[in-house]
Amino acid sequence: MKLFNLRGGSPSRRSLRMWMLRFRKIGMIALAAGLVFGGGIYGWKHGSFARAATLARGEMLSSSTQAGFKVDDVIVTGRIHITKDEILQHLGVRQGDAIFGVSIDAARASLSEIPWIKAVSVTRQLPDKIIIDLTERKPAALWQYQKKMSVIDAEGRALTSDHLDEYQSLPLVVGEDAPEHAADLLNLLQAEPTVAEQVASAVRVGGRRWDLRLKNGMSVKLPEKDAELALSRLAKEEADAKLFHREITAIDLRIPDELVIEPSNPAPAEDKNKKTI
Repeated sequence: MKLFNLRGGSPSRRSLRMWMLRFRKIGMIALAAGLVFGGGIYGWKHGSFARAATLARGEMLSSSTQAGFKVDDVIVTGRIHITKDEILQHLGVRQGDAIFGVSIDAARASLSEIPWIKAVSVTRQLPDKIIIDLTERKPAALWQYQKKMSVIDAEGRALTSDHLDEYQSLPLVVGEDAPEHAADLLNLLQAEPTVAEQVASAVRVGGRRWDLRLKNGMSVKLPEKDAELALSRLAKEEADAKLFHREITAIDLRIPDELVIEPSNPAPAEDKNKKTI
């Protein structure tokens, strides 16, 4: 839990009698406002209804603030990557603002615009606290396109382009439509850990399939369909023949039930410098 104490100290404890008096004062203000609104029909006909309502609301908020119902603390739970300043900026609340003047719906809508936030609730805790409970999106991969890099979640939503050094351990996906297909690829790789641990990046090709770039520089061409079976076959061949430790430039898995290898230093007699397993 993160505590944003806008005042710089913990809120003081007031006696029950004091709060009873303040609530009574608020009740009197509400009664006065009711009397103002009671003349609503007359005011509507003479164009003064909106002005009267605005004046009554302003008076009520001013009196409630004087009675101690003002924002003093903002308490946030679930915050990991989002900064304090970003939350306060979107919340749009300053220390000393009337707590009844804070629009809960508007605050929730504004906070929802932060890319990291997946779900958020905003509530008042009288007399002086705003409580924010949020769920952040989880970073799943780095996405590169047109020389720009950003962090994305499993749904392909871009989260941030700042402080990318913190996310270098994430897999890298490349291509315009890579984000929306990254989750499927990452799930397939998770099922084949011996392959996944060797992958440095995955490049989206023609909006249809993936090329894997391994840490040793090798390229693995996955098929458009049945990529799961192709990765399973690759994992089996790695276990049997240690393909990732051999002098190989590329492995082509696009032909069903075949594995085409392009050696780094092919013999002259080899047809098109390739072998088929």
